[in-house]
This record gives sequence, C-alpha cells and structure tokens, in this order.
Amino acid sequence: MTKETKNLILEMSAGIVFHNTILGILAVVICSVRDQRIMPIFLGLLAGGISAVLMLLHMAVITERAMDCGDEGYANKTTMVHAIGRKAVYIAVLALVLFRLPQVNPLAMVVGTMGLKTGAYLQPIVHRLGGWRLYRSEEGGLDQSSI
Repeated sequence: MTKETKNLILEMSAGIVFHNTILGILAVVICSVRDQRIMPIFLGLLAGGISAVLMLLHMAVITERAMDCGDEGYANKTTMVHAIGRKAVYIAVLALVLFRLPQVNPLAMVVGTMGLKTGAYLQPIVHRLGGWRLYRSEEGGLDQSSI
C-alpha cells in the first residue's frame, strides 16, 4: 500500500472513531434519562466501528490492486465482486450478532458501521486540522519527532 493510501486510511479511521465516540456519548445521555442498559449499545458501536475500519482497509487494498492491474474490464469486475463479497460478509456477521449474541445491539452495530461514511466526509477536515501534526508535508510520511 502506498503512503498516501495509508495516510488516507488513518484520517478516515479518525473520522470513524469520532463518529462512534459522539454516538457513545449520546447513548450515555439517552440511556441515563430512559434508565436503559448501556453496555449492549457500546458493544454494538464497537463492533460497528471495527467492521467499518475493516471494510475501509479491504476497499483500499482492492482499489489499489485494481488500479495496478492495467485492464479496465478486469478492474471493474474485481471491484464489483469484492464489493458484493464484502457486503455478504457484513450481513453474515450482522446475522450472527442478531441471532447468537444478545449482548450486542445489532442496530447500534449498523449505526456504528455508518461511521465509514462519516469518516469519508470528515477526512478533508481531519487532514486539514491534524495532518500537519502527523505528517511531514514534503515527504508525506510520519513525523517521528511528534510521536
């Protein structure tokens, strides 16, 4: 994977974490007012955030592989097959959570997975606000002095 792709994944992952953190805070407030259990919602948001990051990584790897192949038809077929497979795996995991893991709220998992979209929308903002701290602009790599 290229450095630019790794930086993009890191910035989008920060957006996913931000999304799920805000939802977790809202869940605490709402559950304390309505006197409901909070742990299933937290576990659902955690499962959704993890699945969103894993889907992001898979999309990045497949997109780079498709771009490197050089054949447009093969690239289209590859990305389409992997997108369908990714959705099928997510639906299978969601079904497993729904029927076998009552400790995890499946609705919270779906909402947590929507952090993938939020992460994509927040990526330019994260890049502008925090990118200069994490990356050297001339190299695009990690700045070891600030870590």
